[in-house]
Amino acid sequence: MKQKRKVKKIPFTMVLILLILVFVVIPFTILKITEDGQYYVEDLNTSEVQASYKHYIFASFKMDTIDSKYVCIKDENGKILRLQSGIVNLKTKDITENTEYTTDTDETGYVNGNYGADAQYLGTSFNGKEVHFKISGVQAWTDINNVELCFYNDSYTLSTYSVYNSSLIHTISTDIVHGGVNSISIGPAPKFLKKDTIYYSYDGHYFYSSFKDLIEDKKINEEPYYNYYQYTPHRTTSYLNNIVYNDFLSEYGINKTAETYPCMDNESALYNQANAFLTTQKNYSINASMMFALALNESGFGQSQYAIEYNNLFGHAAIDENPDNANLYNSLADCIQQHAYNYLQKGYLNPKDSRYHGSWFGDKASGINVDYASDPYWGEKAASFYYRLDKNGIDKEKNPIRTVQLSKDLKVYAPNKKDVLYSYKKGNIVSIHILKDENEYYKISSEAPVKKNHLEIDSKYKNSYAYIKKSNFK
Repeated sequence: MKQKRKVKKIPFTMVLILLILVFVVIPFTILKITEDGQYYVEDLNTSEVQASYKHYIFASFKMDTIDSKYVCIKDENGKILRLQSGIVNLKTKDITENTEYTTDTDETGYVNGNYGADAQYLGTSFNGKEVHFKISGVQAWTDINNVELCFYNDSYTLSTYSVYNSSLIHTISTDIVHGGVNSISIGPAPKFLKKDTIYYSYDGHYFYSSFKDLIEDKKINEEPYYNYYQYTPHRTTSYLNNIVYNDFLSEYGINKTAETYPCMDNESALYNQANAFLTTQKNYSINASMMFALALNESGFGQSQYAIEYNNLFGHAAIDENPDNANLYNSLADCIQQHAYNYLQKGYLNPKDSRYHGSWFGDKASGINVDYASDPYWGEKAASFYYRLDKNGIDKEKNPIRTVQLSKDLKVYAPNKKDVLYSYKKGNIVSIHILKDENEYYKISSEAPVKKNHLEIDSKYKNSYAYIKKSNFK
């Protein structure tokens, strides 16, 4: 018979050592190695520290157990890293420095807090390194060191909307601490907003009667509001003329063409220049009044040094870091033509170009504003000038557009209704200039020239059109 082999027992002390290693020493070592700072869970209302940790994630877990809207997480320098709800202060840098971000759809963007200081706080990343915020329609993430988090209170000056003389007024905060603001009339007020009432919104589509309602998402309106002048595609036609442009300038005391810089208060490079815009509209099929409105916004009513000495009406190449890099043009007509062809047709109105997000002025979520300017409300400001130029609603009446946030992908078809020229993804805000209703299709203005059922960016735009299916445009 075979003898049974005896199983050698592991000494109890060895087992104990192994257990201590697995459950005590190794976890403790890992915790020590992964320590990433000193974090305090604090009640902002009482300034009482509830707990402290050397790992942000543990502080975050603790914060979630405390039933108080005033609770926050601070680091060893007293910087707030997380709140239950509040404000993101973007004005933390010099005007020459932008704050870069990554959107929820993984696109990169940038904003300058000196033009729009406040954003809605949406949350902090699991490691405390990034802040989630909303401003000018975009939801995005940025490095925690780019911003300051603030708990809402009445001492801060926030951006708000209101109604005055049937117009929608956006009072933009440029300094939440010291109270700097810039108020602009951006378009006709939606009927659901009341006079003598302050509204909050960080997308300009949904409005809230208090900051508390904003946090709790208690909207005033069920359907989104899209400002016509902010979402008009550039491939529309303006029916305004030289008299309208000059009358607009005369309202600001301008009645003479500027020849030298600095100019007199009654002078402007834009005075008597309507024909240059209208000629470009005729040649390139790009809305003349939208270009004029943008020139007003970018050149300070045509009185800037770049407008007068460089013939640069649109701030071309005058980047925040180096504004003196601005392009020099032979004439204003040359500048307007270059803007229409090189900047718009070949760039911001070209679905094949990386800068394309829609041909309307827009905001930081869609339109030219996404990449053209660091000012989060650049689109509203340009729209404000167009709105005031079209005070009788002539262009609005003759250019029917429809703006929606897509519930499904949208393909834009060539005139043969077979080839796809370009497309938009579900969730995008899209504005369409409708030319004709044709059964299950809309005939629309194409964003770029169409030739032989394909986009031809270098071709003439004249008579270009496209189709979309009605069933997908909702």
